[in-house]
Amino acid sequence: MLKMWVKYGLPAFIFTFINVVVCAQEFKIENSRAYYKQQFNLVGGLVIVPVKVNGTPLSFIIDSGFNSTIIFSVSSEDSLDVKNASRIYLRGLGTGKPITAIKSAGNEFRIGEVVNPNQDIYIIQEEFLGISNRLGVPVNGIIGYDLFKSLVIDFNYRRELMKIYTPESYSYKNCRPCEDLPLEFRRNKAYLNAVVVLNGKPKTVKLLFDSGSSDALWLFPEEEEKIEVSEKSFKDYLGFGISGSVYGNRGRIDKLKLGSYTLEEVTTSFPDTAYIADVVAFTERNGSLGGEVLKRFRYVVDYTNKNLRIKPNSNFGDAFEYDMSGLVIQHNGRRLVKNLNGKPTSFSVKQTDEGGIEVYSSNYEVKFSLEPQYEIAEVRPDSPAEKAGIKTGDFILELNRKPVYKYSLSKISAIFTSREGRNIRLLLERDGKEFEVKFKLERIL
Repeated sequence: MLKMWVKYGLPAFIFTFINVVVCAQEFKIENSRAYYKQQFNLVGGLVIVPVKVNGTPLSFIIDSGFNSTIIFSVSSEDSLDVKNASRIYLRGLGTGKPITAIKSAGNEFRIGEVVNPNQDIYIIQEEFLGISNRLGVPVNGIIGYDLFKSLVIDFNYRRELMKIYTPESYSYKNCRPCEDLPLEFRRNKAYLNAVVVLNGKPKTVKLLFDSGSSDALWLFPEEEEKIEVSEKSFKDYLGFGISGSVYGNRGRIDKLKLGSYTLEEVTTSFPDTAYIADVVAFTERNGSLGGEVLKRFRYVVDYTNKNLRIKPNSNFGDAFEYDMSGLVIQHNGRRLVKNLNGKPTSFSVKQTDEGGIEVYSSNYEVKFSLEPQYEIAEVRPDSPAEKAGIKTGDFILELNRKPVYKYSLSKISAIFTSREGRNIRLLLERDGKEFEVKFKLERIL
């Protein structure tokens, strides 16, 4: 047994690995009902659940596009016992070198009453930009195929609830608005067929079912497959994978058809070929279907019967939007904040010349607290934020005259994608000096 303090984070939102062989036992449900309900936290289109690894409480992303289980961050206050450790190398999205990891076998992995007593785990030891900083909530790892392969999981994004069943206990009910999409498997990853209308031309594509992507859709440009970068697009940083940064174009496609359901003007990323060469091991794959599409459905994942059942929810008609500010914001430590509680601790009374009295209060109770500190991580060129003079490394103190620590990162993101023309006022700090900027949100596409 090896006791480790794993304190490194994986940068955000792209979780695709290759060349990992999974040999763990299956998950079981420890109750007589053969199903279990688990609340989750939906952040940036990603499903985050509380877990216990060998008794240590952690938080994991559930990622259907991931064929293994990894840990990439554990706080220095928490120790994690891992068993039967050996060193391996992993490679994924990006153009960097493979990274060193530790493979550990025979671990207990638990989500409430759902448990695998013999789980393989891969622990990343090298340092990366922390996904927890980008999401604003603690995240320690990712679990994918290991969980899906032996269970049926019903995801309700509106209620942030997942129902987990054994395959033999789950039965499909008659459901008029439901659509069953066949799944195809390759190297423990699930794929489905869809139709995209791109630059006015329809094309059948095979997409990785990828709940661990916060984007709506990725398409891989391919001349032979007649997949072109959208005419409505712009160059951008797309995210960070296990092997480094990923760049390409962001754009829109005319339509995305999943069975009988059609979504229009879907935001789509087109990664440059150099960054995806090592992950397109399945040559028929044309891209990925991610969280921004999935959150518009209630869906059931059934790997045993190779089926994905989708049913539109109240998010279905929402427009797909890119950030309209040009900012990427991350959590960066905590800031000491002074608060007045609004209740003076002493009073003084003075009689006026007119015979009245004046009451003066003093000695307000002052409390100091440590609150989340938000930093500008990236500024998109020629965006409203850049034109307003905002720079990478600036700290946000207030958003629309409200202390920014009162917002979650998800709420800030929702504001920045809310409505074209919305007025934004930020109080910023740079090099110890405070200043204010104003701009209007602008729809980029």
